Amino acid sequence: MNNKTLQILGLLIFFIGVGSLTAQSETESVTIPLSKPGEDGKLKIGLLYGSITVKAHQGKDVIIETKSKEKSKPSKTKDGMRRIGDTSLEFSVEEYENKVTVRSKKQNKRVDFTIKVPENFSLDLRATNNGNINVEGVRGEMEISNLNGAITLKNIGGSVIADALNKDIIVTFSKGYEKSPMAFTSLNGDLDITFPSDLAANIKAKTDQGEIYTDYEMKMTRDVSKDEKKSSSGVYKVTVDKWVTGSINGGGAEILFKTMNGDIMIRSN
Repeated sequence: MNNKTLQILGLLIFFIGVGSLTAQSETESVTIPLSKPGEDGKLKIGLLYGSITVKAHQGKDVIIETKSKEKSKPSKTKDGMRRIGDTSLEFSVEEYENKVTVRSKKQNKRVDFTIKVPENFSLDLRATNNGNINVEGVRGEMEISNLNGAITLKNIGGSVIADALNKDIIVTFSKGYEKSPMAFTSLNGDLDITFPSDLAANIKAKTDQGEIYTDYEMKMTRDVSKDEKKSSSGVYKVTVDKWVTGSINGGGAEILFKTMNGDIMIRSN
């Protein structure tokens, strides 16, 4: 880590570590200059509680806005004194060679982040509880994971690997796409993905309790995988796993769609 990174980190911790003792919520905004303005960058953030919203803007800096709201709790008194909630915002930011890493120090309460980045920015976003992940207008490589919330990516470009365990994934590619493998997976949610009309890809899709829809002309193929096992007791077991597979516009990199309890929609823009 160079000196610039250390100075930014120290400044931010000092600047945002102090919150109002009487307010029920706290908001803050800070601007992070990039080491190489105008070049591609990457944002990495993981939250235990809270939402992540990332939007592209015309500037060359990264702007981080946060909002923390204290959970409602029964009023407690002690010797005639009333409990005062802690709504201070504590998070740290590292910037090194256009890679921005955000860490929230408030792991026991919800903190929502809204982050503005230059258009050409890769994203590594992870959320766990009490929040959704939203991205708009960004072009880059994206790895998105949300355990208990939804994922919505609008007006994006690049490539995506996205997993939402219990909610829907909605993606609209309108800034082009990278001809590299992609994957969209969920356990209990729908997958609703819109690509440009000139998409050229090999499709592999599976849902156990839902349906698969597309408005592309897709050349279908058959893909049945078998897993054959023989136990030590002599029991022979064969598991057959069926996928819907096909190619669009002559084929290309593989795009995988998998959900257990939802529908899959592969749309043409």
